[in-house]
Amino acid sequence: MKKWIVLFSIGIYLLLINLDLTIVNLALAEFSKDFNASIEQIQLVIVSYLAAAAAFFCLSGVLADRYGKKRVFMAGGLLFVLSSLYIGAFAHSIEAIIVARFVQGIGFSATLGLALILIGKAFPPEQKGLATGVAVTITGIGLAAGPPLGGFILQAFGWEMIFLINVPLGLLSLLLTAVFVDRDDANELSARKLDVVGVPLYLLGLGCLIVLSNALATLSWAQIGALTAVGAISTVLFVRRSLHVEAPLINLSLLRNGTYLTVVGIRIIFNFVMASFLFVLPLFMQNILNYSKVRAGLWVLCMTACIFVVGPITGKVIDRHGYKVPVLTGMTLLLVSCAAFLTLRVELSIVLFVIGLVSFGLSNGALTTATINGATSQVSPKHTGTAIGLFFTLSMVGAMFGVAVSGLILSKVGEFELARHIASTAATFTPEQLHTLHGLVNASQNLVNVAGTFADHPIDTVRDLVNTSYVPAMRALMAFNALLAAIGIGLSVALFKRKEARPADSTDPTKSRNEHLEGAV
Repeated sequence: MKKWIVLFSIGIYLLLINLDLTIVNLALAEFSKDFNASIEQIQLVIVSYLAAAAAFFCLSGVLADRYGKKRVFMAGGLLFVLSSLYIGAFAHSIEAIIVARFVQGIGFSATLGLALILIGKAFPPEQKGLATGVAVTITGIGLAAGPPLGGFILQAFGWEMIFLINVPLGLLSLLLTAVFVDRDDANELSARKLDVVGVPLYLLGLGCLIVLSNALATLSWAQIGALTAVGAISTVLFVRRSLHVEAPLINLSLLRNGTYLTVVGIRIIFNFVMASFLFVLPLFMQNILNYSKVRAGLWVLCMTACIFVVGPITGKVIDRHGYKVPVLTGMTLLLVSCAAFLTLRVELSIVLFVIGLVSFGLSNGALTTATINGATSQVSPKHTGTAIGLFFTLSMVGAMFGVAVSGLILSKVGEFELARHIASTAATFTPEQLHTLHGLVNASQNLVNVAGTFADHPIDTVRDLVNTSYVPAMRALMAFNALLAAIGIGLSVALFKRKEARPADSTDPTKSRNEHLEGAV
């Protein structure tokens, strides 16, 4: 009975964090309306979460090995719950939400990998597969239920409730975990010391990368140069230290394995496009098409439901044919999705929109499982934790850039098209109106909410100006995503030409650190 309570308690938490992944994206339009937030501020709501996850994922693994998985899971879960409470009850500015989302991302990073480990420890060997399958099903339910549930909550109760709902359920999960999950035995804890020099170098290098990716358009050349220099120096010093320190934060020796590196590259591309889609599509539906929150959530359900359905099928295909077939299939479907979204316009083609959503959902279901399988198959069982740590860290970086680059393309192309159309019509706008128009053409604002700003212009004229400027920007973004998907297909094909490494012979973190990057691809 105890093992099922453990599964239930941690399952609640898995449900919450996966609901959160899709619900918050639906709330972005509400943030823009309530706080008059720019596209850069809106994207930081997502990027701050992903950046924290990327920065602290490997660090949380080291802490779990040293201080115990249950202890770190509880600490991370508490951070997630408290930050959710703060956002829902006390955050009264977009800046406060961004900071709290960063803290929430730390909690996410400290618990995501440990949840399945704690569930697995509670079950005997012959039932571990069953327990993991149930946990993965819960994850799928969270992803699938997020859009329609989020749309209903947003429309009925407001955006605050999508965070406050995490508090009672999260506390219930933590209470049951505290009572029923066993603590790590003393002999299970590692004596591995935290690399107190490597950690700040890693965080500084990644921090500079995050700032550059999100604020590039607003920085001066001097600031860009300074951030680039500091980030590059920090990264070089971190790599050099990782090659020589006894217990590095990130084991770079894995990069010697060309197949592992190729799989990680495919996952980075996929996460980039996935984050791009989840960022721009809800804004497109709510602020350009004027869909209600519930209607937008139901459309996103077309995508997330496919993830839930195709996941188990992918597992069976991997068992029979290996991970490479689902990887290539998933990347091909991703390109189909990008091609369908290339046709997006305000007079929406329902058929092509559904093809885009369903193709992406199927792609997600195939690639998520297959890339994890491909990455872990390249190392011996005792080193899978290290491999997954680096895998998820780089995946989060890919997603972070997906959001940042999407916002940049929508803003710059949209502003260029807007200036071109204004010049051709000889219309005149005040500085305040131009500022508002910039928010409209990148979909961070809804014309319905700011119509009073254009009292001296026919509203239909303004709407046409916004739509004709936004559509080319959206198509430019989808063309860029399609190019990345095509590169991903090329990498997937290359996997079939690579000789598969046997786990026993694959990269060993105990090798001489001077050999770590020899033969890196």
